[in-house]
Amino acid sequence: MKITKIEVLEAELSGQGGIASWHHVFVRVHTEEGVSGLGEVGMAYGTGAQAAGPMVLALGQRFVLGHNAFSTESIWERMLRKSFWAEGGGPVVFGAMSALDAALWDIKGKALGLPVHRLLGADTPAPLRCYASQLQFDWAGETVNLVDPVRYREAAVRAREEGYDCVKVDPLMIAPDGSRAAKLRGILTPEQRKMLRARMEAVRDGIGPDADIILELHSFTSTAGALQAAETLKDLGILFMEEPTHYNGAHAHNRAARKSPVPVAAGERLYTRWGFLPYLEAGSIDMIQPDVGLVGGISEACKIAHLAHTFDVGVQAHVCGSPLATAIALQFEAAIPNFEIHEHHTYALKACNRDLFIEDLQPQGGRFHVPTAPGLGMTLAPEAERRMVTTFVELGD
Repeated sequence: MKITKIEVLEAELSGQGGIASWHHVFVRVHTEEGVSGLGEVGMAYGTGAQAAGPMVLALGQRFVLGHNAFSTESIWERMLRKSFWAEGGGPVVFGAMSALDAALWDIKGKALGLPVHRLLGADTPAPLRCYASQLQFDWAGETVNLVDPVRYREAAVRAREEGYDCVKVDPLMIAPDGSRAAKLRGILTPEQRKMLRARMEAVRDGIGPDADIILELHSFTSTAGALQAAETLKDLGILFMEEPTHYNGAHAHNRAARKSPVPVAAGERLYTRWGFLPYLEAGSIDMIQPDVGLVGGISEACKIAHLAHTFDVGVQAHVCGSPLATAIALQFEAAIPNFEIHEHHTYALKACNRDLFIEDLQPQGGRFHVPTAPGLGMTLAPEAERRMVTTFVELGD
């Protein structure tokens, strides 16, 4: 199935649904047989997504066009080894590779009439356990920065009533005045520790004693601050502490993991199996969190999961994107032997996100049914696509 055209479709949604920064970069790969596939770059939030579209087109034009869409391994290695910069890594180049790889798997599934997880050799699993993610932004139709512990409790209650038996919250991210906290490095002050404790006690009260809490730190804290947080909250039954510190070298993270009284999870800003290996070898990650839209796509995410499996470490894909990102993660998680829990982000509840695709992927009772339509099973909504900015390269350019 010769690849004849690659499109990049960008949706600028910043400010909608209360989401400050939200820019989607989608990829659509076409073949001469008329079968096309979709992928997504995992950089919708934060700063930098706009750099990914040109990278997709550059990689696609040089290493993907004209090749067989079924040759995912050969195409992946070609992009890695011949692009020069992919040997050094980073979210832009690996995000672009990830989107192209996912689109090729979508094509293969559609051509063969099978969902991606079946192509990867797995049975369709029972519905996957998932958790309500980022309660500091509320659990409702609009994103709101929560300050009062009472509001944290209310958000946890809503999630519990919807059937979730696990929630994730960053209790330090929102400052007392409702703005994003500006300084979280170093030792946490008594006021910060008091706020941390009050908000997390409220979450525990809201979800009850028989549910899990994930402490999210977003790498905003230093090793010392993360350990203070873990000590302050260890009696609340924390499932794991996520991203205790930065990834600019493994030393700070490894030190936090060695001393932490609660398990540690990380991985959304690690790329390829080579990025995860030092942490696995150090025994400093109890659950890896690869973003399939950043680590190198479905092809590489599966290798990372199996690498973690050899270290007896579980997997929870990081998901913070469109419904397509959810679909990609579900297909990956359904295919691996060490899946633990699926992330359902509060942004996934927002209308601006849900309206991008015809399929509205939402869990029922805190469990996600893995889609069984061919490929990734996702269709861009025509009205949403008309508002996107489209660029492309095609064979013969």
